[in-house]
Amino acid sequence: MSSIAFTVFKKELRDIFRDKKTLLVSVLIPLILFPIMFYAMGKTGSDNVKKVENNFKVAIKGGEHTQFRRVIENYPKVQITPSSNIEEDVKSGNILIGLEIPDNVDTLLEEEKGTSVKIIFDNTSQQSSMAQGMIEKTIEDYNKQVVSHRLQKRNIDISILNPVSVEYQTSTTDKDSMGKIMLSMLLPLFLVIYSITGPMGAAVDLGAGEKERGTLEPLLTTQAGRMSLLWGKFFAIAVVGLMTTGASMLGLLISLTKFGESLGTEGAAISLNLGASTFALVFLMIILLNMTFGALELSISIYARSFKEAQTYLAPLNIIALVPVYTTYMLDARNIDTFYFHIPVANTVCLMKEFLAGVFNTSHILMTFGWVLVYIMAAIFFARYMFSKEEVIFRT
Repeated sequence: MSSIAFTVFKKELRDIFRDKKTLLVSVLIPLILFPIMFYAMGKTGSDNVKKVENNFKVAIKGGEHTQFRRVIENYPKVQITPSSNIEEDVKSGNILIGLEIPDNVDTLLEEEKGTSVKIIFDNTSQQSSMAQGMIEKTIEDYNKQVVSHRLQKRNIDISILNPVSVEYQTSTTDKDSMGKIMLSMLLPLFLVIYSITGPMGAAVDLGAGEKERGTLEPLLTTQAGRMSLLWGKFFAIAVVGLMTTGASMLGLLISLTKFGESLGTEGAAISLNLGASTFALVFLMIILLNMTFGALELSISIYARSFKEAQTYLAPLNIIALVPVYTTYMLDARNIDTFYFHIPVANTVCLMKEFLAGVFNTSHILMTFGWVLVYIMAAIFFARYMFSKEEVIFRT
């Protein structure tokens, strides 16, 4: 970068960050967004469990004075609630769940005959569904007790039910594996989203925004050449995008390590043991993606007549870029077909998945980085073409 381009770069950054709200929007909000979101998710989930436990109202019809009914009644925090119409009470939320138990259930089980119990719950209610799962687990445990009792009566070892036992040996700890799975699904998705949205505001302001304010023409009369202006604006946009994306990714990592249990994992936080090479390669990918989308957005912004028109042109970019992201969303990092690494955006997502899984395939890395560099150069040449056209520069 020439000294003139560097001067333009500093000038553009100074203008962008002159307004302190820019730092708030580009750094602080992305940094705290994910921790707040994950904390809220975890808080909502734990609150639902507490509400079920504190309001575990169950209506039972039939099965009076049976052992089976006592098992349900003795479930922790169950509140047996009378009901004249179980279905209506479940729908209205007066009770969480209803049970219809045959009166002769104990007799049938003693005679080793089959029987059935009806569970009535509201499958549109999260709390009712949670209660249903708890009661069903209790019934399953009772079934195992009954089967064990029957086998013991026949002097049969209950291990006959499990002739083959399974021992597990995993390549990583459960926390590490869960963390990497979550990260491989979430990080590429949000990386692409923020690589698009991060540079977008600065790109619109430094292109169409300057045209609309009438400050681009005086800038062109200075000794700075158009390419110097272009490079200065481009790197300023890339820096802003990198700050926003980096803050977002840091917020996501903090969220997974501190509030990972909100995603349904048991225990405390998710562990993320990633090597320095993985972090370095992911960070390099963040830089390259921001440069790619920054150059593309700058060229579109220069072409647009006004700030509003630039926003209209750039709005579909998110949707278009997310198509290959969702296409590769569920791919296994260790078995990705080579042709995915030739598809724009999809190749960066797949490579990111491999990095996070500890897979460093040289050919995939070279292919992806090669294509990304081609995208960056193509976007810069497109921006240069737009910046060199008088009818585009003065198109208002």
